[in-house]
Amino acid sequence: MEKRAFQRLPVNLQSRLFYGNMVYTGIVTNLSENGMFIRTKMSFPVDSIFSVILLLETHTLSIPIRIRRTVAAEQLTGTEDIGIGVGLLNCSKEYQEFVSKTRAALVIQ
Repeated sequence: MEKRAFQRLPVNLQSRLFYGNMVYTGIVTNLSENGMFIRTKMSFPVDSIFSVILLLETHTLSIPIRIRRTVAAEQLTGTEDIGIGVGLLNCSKEYQEFVSKTRAALVIQ
């Protein structure tokens, strides 16, 4: 039984994580209307709140996020990536439209 409210969509998007005074890189490997998984070598405290910038083909999207879970190398159980699972805070209409277009494109394939 799926425990997520929204189905995750597979993607491969470059991202920048703005945590404190530092900028880190990551790859968004899946996303939904209210969350995403970001493959990154950095570990952040659970419940941290900061912004992620998605680098799309024609523009960028800034999204406030909260860290829900972290996956470190020693925790890997098989197909999981190292990184962070995040919940989205106040995501924009533009982000919701991007998710809808991504979902539609996957259905067509």
